[in-house]
Amino acid sequence: MSGIITKVLSLPVQFPLIRGMVSYAIIWPTCSITQDYIANGTPIQNADWNRAARFGFFGTFFMAPVFYGWLKFSSRFFKRKNLYTAIKRALIEQVSYSPLAMAYFFFGMSLLERKPIANCVKEVREKFWPTYKIGAIFWPTAQTINFYFVSEKNRIVFVSAASFVWTIYLAHMKAKKQQAETFGGDGEI
Repeated sequence: MSGIITKVLSLPVQFPLIRGMVSYAIIWPTCSITQDYIANGTPIQNADWNRAARFGFFGTFFMAPVFYGWLKFSSRFFKRKNLYTAIKRALIEQVSYSPLAMAYFFFGMSLLERKPIANCVKEVREKFWPTYKIGAIFWPTAQTINFYFVSEKNRIVFVSAASFVWTIYLAHMKAKKQQAETFGGDGEI
């Protein structure tokens, strides 16, 4: 029996993508519930479990694999492990990966809410820049620490921990109501 347990416990070490997906499966729905509690005082028994499930599904099956692929791809270009390389890598990530990830998040989560494509695009337009500005401070700092101090095999887990804070912010931005588009100036949508 202990041989089976040992094999199961060694899977995350052998398969870092699985480790990242498990981290996101726990962290993302927890962040959704935490954000709702912080913003609205919603106790866990009244949590929006559908929203938490969407966060868990999207984080696990979409964000974790994409981020894992990005880290594997980008690590080929940055062999040195020094502070200058860590800062450069974090800044390059901020201008190359982050914009796509944020648009992907807002669009994908809106699709999971069964919003029409036009509304998904509109949400990206409205929420992208305010979110990106905060991310431009948060993520280069977190990723510089990640790339400089954390071993490659633990980077997905470190990012999962950093993303706990970030995902609460994303959940906050996602929960914001979209501006209503008015036509003809009469206030009708």
